[in-house]
Amino acid sequence: MNRRIRKRAAILALGYAAALAAVSLLPSGTGPLSGWDTAINPDLQNALHVPAYGVLAWLVSRAMGRRRFRDLALAAAASAALGGLLEWAQAAVPGRFGSVEDVLLNAIGAAAALPILLGLHKLGIGKEEATTGEAPSAASGYRP
Repeated sequence: MNRRIRKRAAILALGYAAALAAVSLLPSGTGPLSGWDTAINPDLQNALHVPAYGVLAWLVSRAMGRRRFRDLALAAAASAALGGLLEWAQAAVPGRFGSVEDVLLNAIGAAAALPILLGLHKLGIGKEEATTGEAPSAASGYRP
């Protein structure tokens, strides 16, 4: 993948991760944004964890610039780990609390990105950017 594209993807991934952190760690019930989270249905809040962390896994994989299963799994694991860390950090935020359910939803979203990304690659979407300078191998799923 082009180095410039990877750099842009890394900036997007970091910005997106920062936005997730800001939303996750924004206090509830205090300050100028008091009650911001109560305006969103709790079921919808929970459901939004899945696509939010799927998008993060996709952005991280783009920043890595590789399309092998191992690399995509690493991107998903890093995304899920961030989700777990943010849930844990919520314990120190007024009006917020982390939950095991949210950690699981974050991990499901990150993991759900794997088959989608692999499927898109097998369809040829993004293959022109998948060049890593390594020889193709059967284990990587990459076919020239």
